[in-house]
Amino acid sequence: MLKEITNKYNIFIKYTLSAGFCFALDQILFYIFRLVMINSIGDTSIFIGAFLARVISSFVNYLINRDVVFGAKNKQNTLYKYYALVIIQLGISTLSVYIIYKLTNIDTSIIKIVVDIIIFIINYFIQRKYIFKNKE
Repeated sequence: MLKEITNKYNIFIKYTLSAGFCFALDQILFYIFRLVMINSIGDTSIFIGAFLARVISSFVNYLINRDVVFGAKNKQNTLYKYYALVIIQLGISTLSVYIIYKLTNIDTSIIKIVVDIIIFIINYFIQRKYIFKNKE
C-alpha cells in the first residue's frame, strides 16, 4: 500500500515537472507567436498562436510523459489517445481564452495561464487513468 502511494506521488511529481516545463514552453511560444502576428492579423493571432504553441509543446510533453513520467510500453496507442486529448484541450483552451478576453479585455497571456492550470489538473487524471495506464 505504501509503495503504491509513493509510486503515485513520484509519478505526480514527474508529471508536474514535465507539465511545468511544457507549460512554460507553451506560454513563451504563444506570447512570441501573438507578438509577431498581432499587427498583421489582430485577434486571429489568439487562435493561430495558441494552435502553434500547443502543437509544439504538446509533442514535447507527450515524449516526456510517455518515456519518463508514465513509462508507457504501447507507444502507438498512447500517441493516438494523447493527441485526441490534445485536440479537445486545444479547443477548450483557445475558446476559453477568446471568450474571456472578449468579455473582460484582460491580457490574453494571463487568461491563458489560468485556463491552462485548470486543464492541467484535469489532464493528470485523464492521462494516468486512460492514456498511460499500463504503469501505475
